[in-house]
Amino acid sequence: MIYTHKVLFKKCQIIYLIFSLFLIHTTKIRANPWGFYAHKKINKLAIFTLPPILSKFYKRHISQLEEWAVLPDQRRYILDIEAARHYIDLDQYPPKIHFTTYEQAIGLISEDSLQKHGIVVWHIPKTHQRLVQAFKNNDTIQIIKLSAELGHYVADAHVPLHTTSNYDGQKTGQHGLHSFWESRIPELLGDTMEDWLGPSKYIENTQAATWQWVLQSHHLLPELLIKEKQLQLNTPENKKYSFDKKGNVLVKNYSKAFSLAYHKSLNKQIEMQFNAAIQHLGDLLFSAWILGGQSDFK
Repeated sequence: MIYTHKVLFKKCQIIYLIFSLFLIHTTKIRANPWGFYAHKKINKLAIFTLPPILSKFYKRHISQLEEWAVLPDQRRYILDIEAARHYIDLDQYPPKIHFTTYEQAIGLISEDSLQKHGIVVWHIPKTHQRLVQAFKNNDTIQIIKLSAELGHYVADAHVPLHTTSNYDGQKTGQHGLHSFWESRIPELLGDTMEDWLGPSKYIENTQAATWQWVLQSHHLLPELLIKEKQLQLNTPENKKYSFDKKGNVLVKNYSKAFSLAYHKSLNKQIEMQFNAAIQHLGDLLFSAWILGGQSDFK
Protein backbone atom coordinates (compact mmCIF):
# COMPACT_ATOMS: atom_id res chain seq x y z
CA MET A 1 0.00 0.00 0.00
CA ILE A 2 1.13 3.55 -0.70
CA TYR A 3 1.16 5.69 2.42
CA THR A 4 0.78 9.45 2.59
CA HIS A 5 3.75 11.12 4.22
CA LYS A 6 1.96 13.52 6.58
CA VAL A 7 5.09 15.46 7.48
CA LEU A 8 5.77 16.35 3.84
CA PHE A 9 2.14 17.27 3.33
CA LYS A 10 2.39 19.59 6.34
CA LYS A 11 5.52 21.24 4.95
CA CYS A 12 3.80 21.79 1.61
CA GLN A 13 0.83 23.37 3.38
CA ILE A 14 3.19 25.79 5.15
CA ILE A 15 4.85 26.67 1.84
CA TYR A 16 1.39 27.18 0.34
CA LEU A 17 0.50 29.64 3.12
CA ILE A 18 3.75 31.57 2.69
CA PHE A 19 3.19 31.82 -1.06
CA SER A 20 -0.40 32.96 -0.49
CA LEU A 21 0.70 35.77 1.82
CA PHE A 22 3.44 36.73 -0.63
CA LEU A 23 0.96 36.79 -3.48
CA ILE A 24 -1.39 39.18 -1.71
CA HIS A 25 1.33 41.82 -1.39
CA THR A 26 2.88 41.39 -4.84
CA THR A 27 2.08 43.28 -8.02
CA LYS A 28 0.69 41.04 -10.76
CA ILE A 29 3.14 39.92 -13.42
CA ARG A 30 0.47 38.58 -15.73
CA ALA A 31 -3.21 38.00 -14.92
CA ASN A 32 -3.89 34.82 -12.98
CA PRO A 33 -5.31 32.13 -15.26
CA TRP A 34 -8.84 30.84 -14.52
CA GLY A 35 -8.71 32.20 -10.97
CA PHE A 36 -8.19 30.02 -7.91
CA TYR A 37 -11.85 28.97 -7.78
CA ALA A 38 -11.91 27.39 -11.25
CA HIS A 39 -8.45 25.79 -10.96
CA LYS A 40 -9.48 23.94 -7.83
CA LYS A 41 -12.79 22.86 -9.36
CA ILE A 42 -11.13 21.52 -12.51
CA ASN A 43 -8.71 19.39 -10.49
CA LYS A 44 -11.49 18.07 -8.28
CA LEU A 45 -13.94 17.21 -11.04
CA ALA A 46 -11.33 15.45 -13.20
CA ILE A 47 -11.23 12.69 -10.56
CA PHE A 48 -14.79 11.65 -11.43
CA THR A 49 -13.86 10.79 -15.02
CA LEU A 50 -11.43 8.10 -13.82
CA PRO A 51 -12.02 4.35 -13.39
CA PRO A 52 -13.03 3.36 -9.81
CA ILE A 53 -9.65 2.08 -8.62
CA LEU A 54 -7.90 5.29 -9.69
CA SER A 55 -10.71 7.60 -8.66
CA LYS A 56 -10.74 6.06 -5.18
CA PHE A 57 -7.01 6.75 -4.81
CA TYR A 58 -7.36 10.41 -5.80
CA LYS A 59 -10.40 10.93 -3.58
CA ARG A 60 -8.24 10.08 -0.55
CA HIS A 61 -6.09 13.09 -1.43
CA ILE A 62 -8.73 15.41 -2.86
CA SER A 63 -7.98 18.31 -0.50
CA GLN A 64 -4.31 18.38 -1.52
CA LEU A 65 -5.25 18.05 -5.19
CA GLU A 66 -7.38 21.17 -4.84
CA GLU A 67 -5.00 23.14 -2.62
CA TRP A 68 -1.96 22.47 -4.78
CA ALA A 69 -3.83 23.39 -7.97
CA VAL A 70 -2.71 27.00 -7.48
CA LEU A 71 0.93 26.42 -6.52
CA PRO A 72 2.24 27.04 -10.07
CA ASP A 73 0.65 30.51 -10.04
CA GLN A 74 2.19 31.31 -6.70
CA ARG A 75 5.57 30.00 -7.81
CA ARG A 76 5.64 32.47 -10.71
CA TYR A 77 6.40 35.28 -8.30
CA ILE A 78 9.66 33.78 -7.10
CA LEU A 79 10.88 31.74 -10.09
CA ASP A 80 11.61 33.54 -13.36
CA ILE A 81 11.30 30.36 -15.41
CA GLU A 82 7.79 29.55 -14.15
CA ALA A 83 5.77 32.23 -15.96
CA ALA A 84 6.43 30.86 -19.45
CA ARG A 85 4.88 27.52 -18.50
CA HIS A 86 1.40 29.06 -18.29
CA TYR A 87 0.88 30.44 -21.80
CA ILE A 88 1.96 30.48 -25.43
CA ASP A 89 1.81 33.58 -27.63
CA LEU A 90 0.89 31.86 -30.88
CA ASP A 91 0.71 35.21 -32.67
CA GLN A 92 4.45 35.60 -31.99
CA TYR A 93 5.40 32.19 -33.43
CA PRO A 94 5.46 31.04 -37.07
CA PRO A 95 2.94 28.28 -38.00
CA LYS A 96 5.82 25.86 -38.56
CA ILE A 97 6.12 25.61 -34.77
CA HIS A 98 2.75 23.82 -34.56
CA PHE A 99 2.85 20.18 -33.44
CA THR A 100 6.57 20.29 -32.65
CA THR A 101 8.17 18.81 -29.58
CA TYR A 102 10.29 21.13 -27.43
CA GLU A 103 13.46 19.62 -28.89
CA GLN A 104 12.18 20.32 -32.41
CA ALA A 105 11.08 23.82 -31.41
CA ILE A 106 14.50 24.89 -30.17
CA GLY A 107 15.85 23.85 -33.57
CA LEU A 108 13.53 26.43 -35.13
CA ILE A 109 13.34 29.19 -32.51
CA SER A 110 15.91 30.37 -29.98
CA GLU A 111 15.34 29.11 -26.45
CA ASP A 112 15.25 32.70 -25.20
CA SER A 113 12.34 33.43 -27.55
CA LEU A 114 10.52 30.32 -26.38
CA GLN A 115 10.84 31.44 -22.78
CA LYS A 116 9.64 34.92 -23.72
CA HIS A 117 6.59 33.82 -25.71
CA GLY A 118 5.51 30.83 -23.64
CA ILE A 119 5.94 27.07 -23.49
CA VAL A 120 2.71 25.68 -21.97
CA VAL A 121 2.22 23.42 -24.98
CA TRP A 122 5.57 21.74 -24.31
CA HIS A 123 5.49 21.87 -20.53
CA ILE A 124 2.32 19.77 -20.25
CA PRO A 125 3.92 16.67 -21.87
CA LYS A 126 7.01 17.16 -19.72
CA THR A 127 4.96 17.29 -16.52
CA HIS A 128 2.92 14.31 -17.72
CA GLN A 129 6.08 12.25 -18.23
CA ARG A 130 7.19 13.09 -14.70
CA LEU A 131 3.80 11.90 -13.46
CA VAL A 132 4.24 8.60 -15.33
CA GLN A 133 7.54 8.12 -13.51
CA ALA A 134 5.91 8.91 -10.17
CA PHE A 135 3.33 6.17 -10.82
CA LYS A 136 6.15 3.75 -11.67
CA ASN A 137 7.82 4.64 -8.38
CA ASN A 138 4.55 4.38 -6.40
CA ASP A 139 5.41 7.80 -4.97
CA THR A 140 2.16 9.16 -3.55
CA ILE A 141 3.47 12.63 -2.74
CA GLN A 142 4.82 13.14 -6.25
CA ILE A 143 1.72 11.63 -7.87
CA ILE A 144 -0.57 14.10 -6.10
CA LYS A 145 1.76 17.08 -6.49
CA LEU A 146 2.37 16.48 -10.20
CA SER A 147 -1.30 15.69 -10.86
CA ALA A 148 -2.31 18.97 -9.21
CA GLU A 149 0.25 20.96 -11.18
CA LEU A 150 -0.57 19.16 -14.42
CA GLY A 151 -4.18 20.17 -13.84
CA HIS A 152 -3.12 23.79 -13.55
CA TYR A 153 -1.23 23.81 -16.85
CA VAL A 154 -3.98 21.90 -18.66
CA ALA A 155 -6.53 24.43 -17.42
CA ASP A 156 -4.33 27.30 -18.61
CA ALA A 157 -4.06 25.75 -22.07
CA HIS A 158 -7.86 25.96 -22.36
CA VAL A 159 -8.00 29.72 -21.77
CA PRO A 160 -8.01 31.43 -25.20
CA LEU A 161 -6.29 34.51 -23.78
CA HIS A 162 -3.37 32.29 -22.81
CA THR A 163 -2.63 31.72 -26.48
CA THR A 164 -1.91 35.33 -27.46
CA SER A 165 0.35 38.23 -26.58
CA ASN A 166 -2.89 40.26 -26.26
CA TYR A 167 -3.52 38.26 -23.10
CA ASP A 168 -5.46 40.97 -21.23
CA GLY A 169 -6.97 42.76 -24.20
CA GLN A 170 -4.32 45.44 -23.68
CA LYS A 171 -3.53 45.65 -27.42
CA THR A 172 -7.16 46.19 -28.39
CA GLY A 173 -8.23 48.61 -25.67
CA GLN A 174 -9.89 45.88 -23.61
CA HIS A 175 -7.85 45.94 -20.41
CA GLY A 176 -9.12 43.58 -17.73
CA LEU A 177 -10.59 41.09 -20.20
CA HIS A 178 -8.49 38.23 -18.82
CA SER A 179 -9.87 38.19 -15.30
CA PHE A 180 -13.34 39.02 -16.64
CA TRP A 181 -13.42 35.89 -18.84
CA GLU A 182 -11.72 33.41 -16.56
CA SER A 183 -12.45 34.58 -13.03
CA ARG A 184 -15.46 36.87 -12.78
CA ILE A 185 -17.81 34.83 -14.99
CA PRO A 186 -16.84 31.34 -13.70
CA GLU A 187 -17.35 32.52 -10.12
CA LEU A 188 -20.79 33.88 -11.01
CA LEU A 189 -21.77 30.70 -12.84
CA GLY A 190 -20.52 28.41 -10.06
CA ASP A 191 -21.79 24.85 -10.27
CA THR A 192 -23.93 25.59 -13.33
CA MET A 193 -20.77 25.37 -15.46
CA GLU A 194 -20.42 21.68 -14.70
CA ASP A 195 -21.73 19.16 -17.21
CA TRP A 196 -21.82 15.38 -17.34
CA LEU A 197 -18.55 14.15 -18.79
CA GLY A 198 -17.72 10.77 -20.19
CA PRO A 199 -15.09 8.40 -18.82
CA SER A 200 -11.44 9.28 -19.27
CA LYS A 201 -9.68 7.98 -22.37
CA TYR A 202 -6.13 6.89 -23.06
CA ILE A 203 -4.07 9.46 -24.97
CA GLU A 204 -1.63 7.97 -27.47
CA ASN A 205 0.41 11.11 -28.08
CA THR A 206 0.38 13.70 -25.29
CA GLN A 207 2.30 16.28 -27.31
CA ALA A 208 -0.05 16.12 -30.30
CA ALA A 209 -3.12 16.21 -28.03
CA THR A 210 -1.81 19.28 -26.20
CA TRP A 211 -1.28 21.09 -29.49
CA GLN A 212 -4.85 20.31 -30.49
CA TRP A 213 -6.18 21.78 -27.23
CA VAL A 214 -4.09 24.93 -27.52
CA LEU A 215 -4.97 25.53 -31.17
CA GLN A 216 -8.66 25.01 -30.39
CA SER A 217 -8.40 27.58 -27.60
CA HIS A 218 -6.73 30.01 -29.96
CA HIS A 219 -9.48 29.51 -32.51
CA LEU A 220 -11.98 30.92 -29.98
CA LEU A 221 -10.02 34.14 -29.45
CA PRO A 222 -11.53 36.38 -32.18
CA GLU A 223 -15.10 35.77 -30.98
CA LEU A 224 -14.08 36.44 -27.37
CA LEU A 225 -12.58 39.82 -28.32
CA ILE A 226 -15.32 40.91 -30.71
CA LYS A 227 -18.22 40.07 -28.39
CA GLU A 228 -16.72 41.96 -25.47
CA LYS A 229 -16.09 45.07 -27.56
CA GLN A 230 -19.63 44.98 -28.95
CA LEU A 231 -21.10 44.67 -25.48
CA GLN A 232 -18.94 47.54 -24.17
CA LEU A 233 -20.18 49.80 -26.97
CA ASN A 234 -23.83 48.88 -26.45
CA THR A 235 -23.98 49.09 -22.64
CA PRO A 236 -24.35 52.38 -20.72
CA GLU A 237 -21.41 53.08 -18.43
CA ASN A 238 -23.57 53.00 -15.30
CA LYS A 239 -24.68 49.45 -16.13
CA LYS A 240 -21.21 47.96 -16.59
CA TYR A 241 -19.92 47.96 -13.02
CA SER A 242 -20.92 47.16 -9.49
CA PHE A 243 -19.17 47.19 -6.11
CA ASP A 244 -18.73 43.88 -4.30
CA LYS A 245 -17.70 43.56 -0.68
CA LYS A 246 -14.50 41.55 -0.17
CA GLY A 247 -14.00 41.32 3.57
CA ASN A 248 -14.15 44.95 4.70
CA VAL A 249 -13.28 46.40 1.29
CA LEU A 250 -15.55 47.40 -1.58
CA VAL A 251 -14.14 46.19 -4.90
CA LYS A 252 -15.19 47.55 -8.28
CA ASN A 253 -16.11 44.75 -10.68
CA TYR A 254 -18.13 44.12 -13.80
CA SER A 255 -21.80 43.98 -12.83
CA LYS A 256 -23.57 40.65 -12.71
CA ALA A 257 -25.93 41.69 -15.52
CA PHE A 258 -23.06 42.82 -17.77
CA SER A 259 -21.03 39.67 -17.01
CA LEU A 260 -23.90 37.30 -17.75
CA ALA A 261 -24.75 39.21 -20.94
CA TYR A 262 -21.18 38.66 -22.13
CA HIS A 263 -21.36 35.02 -21.13
CA LYS A 264 -24.59 34.58 -23.10
CA SER A 265 -23.10 36.24 -26.19
CA LEU A 266 -20.28 33.67 -26.19
CA ASN A 267 -22.78 30.79 -26.44
CA LYS A 268 -21.32 28.76 -23.55
CA GLN A 269 -17.71 29.19 -24.66
CA ILE A 270 -16.50 29.40 -21.07
CA GLU A 271 -18.37 26.26 -19.95
CA MET A 272 -17.08 24.42 -23.00
CA GLN A 273 -13.46 25.25 -22.16
CA PHE A 274 -13.96 24.57 -18.45
CA ASN A 275 -15.39 21.11 -19.12
CA ALA A 276 -12.83 20.34 -21.82
CA ALA A 277 -10.08 21.06 -19.29
CA ILE A 278 -11.68 18.64 -16.82
CA GLN A 279 -12.02 15.92 -19.46
CA HIS A 280 -8.50 16.33 -20.81
CA LEU A 281 -6.96 16.36 -17.35
CA GLY A 282 -8.82 13.13 -16.58
CA ASP A 283 -7.47 11.66 -19.83
CA LEU A 284 -3.92 12.58 -18.87
CA LEU A 285 -4.21 11.19 -15.34
CA PHE A 286 -5.65 7.94 -16.69
CA SER A 287 -2.92 7.70 -19.36
CA ALA A 288 -0.16 8.33 -16.82
CA TRP A 289 -1.55 5.58 -14.60
CA ILE A 290 -1.65 3.15 -17.55
CA LEU A 291 1.91 3.99 -18.61
CA GLY A 292 3.06 3.90 -15.01
CA GLY A 293 2.06 0.27 -14.50
CA GLN A 294 -1.60 0.48 -13.38
CA SER A 295 -0.91 0.25 -9.66
CA ASP A 296 -3.78 -1.07 -7.55
CA PHE A 297 -2.49 1.04 -4.60
CA LYS A 298 -2.44 -1.89 -2.20
